[in-house]
Amino acid sequence: MGKMPARSWSYSFGTTRLKHSAIKFFLLLPILLMAGCAGTTTFTAYPKKINPYITSIQTRAPIDFTQCLISECGSLDSILYNMERGRVAHVTGELKYSVIDFKSSMEKIQQNEEKARISASSVGANIAATAINDNAIPYEGDGYERVMLHHYQALNYIKQQDLDAAGVEVRRANAEQTDALKRFESDIEKAQKEAEEKNVEASNTSTTDTQYAQMDEVAGKVKNSFQNAYTFYLSGVVYELNRQPNDAYIDYKKALEIYPENNYLQKDVIRLAASLGMHEDVAVLKERFKILPPAKNSTEKNTEGELLVFFEDGFVPQKQEVKIPIPVPRVGLMAIAFPIYQEKWTPQNPLNILEKNVQVGVTEPICDFRALAVKSLKEKIPAITIRQVIRAVAKGTATYVAKEKLGFAGQLAMSVYNYATESADLRSWITLPSNAQILRTQMQPGTHNLTLAAAGVLEPINVAVEIPAGGKTILHIIRAGNQFYMSTTPFKQQALAAQL
Repeated sequence: MGKMPARSWSYSFGTTRLKHSAIKFFLLLPILLMAGCAGTTTFTAYPKKINPYITSIQTRAPIDFTQCLISECGSLDSILYNMERGRVAHVTGELKYSVIDFKSSMEKIQQNEEKARISASSVGANIAATAINDNAIPYEGDGYERVMLHHYQALNYIKQQDLDAAGVEVRRANAEQTDALKRFESDIEKAQKEAEEKNVEASNTSTTDTQYAQMDEVAGKVKNSFQNAYTFYLSGVVYELNRQPNDAYIDYKKALEIYPENNYLQKDVIRLAASLGMHEDVAVLKERFKILPPAKNSTEKNTEGELLVFFEDGFVPQKQEVKIPIPVPRVGLMAIAFPIYQEKWTPQNPLNILEKNVQVGVTEPICDFRALAVKSLKEKIPAITIRQVIRAVAKGTATYVAKEKLGFAGQLAMSVYNYATESADLRSWITLPSNAQILRTQMQPGTHNLTLAAAGVLEPINVAVEIPAGGKTILHIIRAGNQFYMSTTPFKQQALAAQL
């Protein structure tokens, strides 16, 4: 566990008001502890709940989806636990369970959004968070996580060849990428308002800025945590499968804006621009990427099919805890806990695909989920900091009042309580991949026996794919350690948009 030096804060609590708040806090403590116990992660670091299932995926150990995480999926953090269980089921090919779990998370999110802005449950959660820690606040899902919730549900439906349902989910994912920005701005505004109401203001942010600076390079790889090229690309593929080339072009362009270095994205955008007669766009794209649009329809082109590879590698990093001691008037130093990413960042390794020792293609990165996770945390640091300072002052003042009323025994009891309950919020969707990559290439129709070669894997991985004439086949590959989970979904020509 890392340590941070003390930082300076300014406080303007009135003495009478300070004591009154602290006495209320002290009297409510047993109730708040009981309320905190209603959550599954208030006193237990969240990753400990999920890591056994990640290990099961990495070792192909059987998982009973009728039993795993049952109580957790009914807790205050049901949104997150259902996303985790849905993703585990998705990876292992248990699509029935995955669809149900993702739907449960979506329904809970919708229910929460339909509630009144201020409700008894939300007030209780905020009081508990002030008294205990941020884990007492029910988990609502970060912006990128909500996007991926719809992304993976769309993939579930693609694998079931239900393109209508997949189309609904990619539209929801795209709407979520817009809504997430609004929620982020609202959360910051609420935190600042609460700080003003309690007259607490951070006067020096250099300490946390220094600690989080180590994440700047990774976070800087994305403009924000709300949009990712992988989801826009999947959306474009679904639109193409649903014979909506204009919509596909729009989303491919959005993906290209986010990840312009991906060659497959470049080719898809210029291909559809040429197909749709967007001559000005073609000219700009040709100049920018030095790529020519494909030749017009030929007999050979119409009989060829396409292989689309979605490759997801590893697991997103997990948050760790650091503690900062801050001075509280008449109490001294109080430690507050912050989440942080400290994992060593490694390159995104491509997947090489061969047939009879001849290279079919190499995957290229389209989304670094590590960067999204880090960016999301950095975006929330101002709000987290404000809550942490408010809690430190409340706990510190309660300790002072306990000493006044009960002497050393009261001070000791509160000090033990403060230490035991101060823990960082380490919750996040940790079964998401570390990164996603794509490959797209034309192939002759028929069965192809492919070999997958990846860094760190000694034995080649074999997979057979069927390429329909004039159709598309989606090969979804998930790597978990040395284990590869694969599924192939062919779409025949009549199910597709007109071929170029």
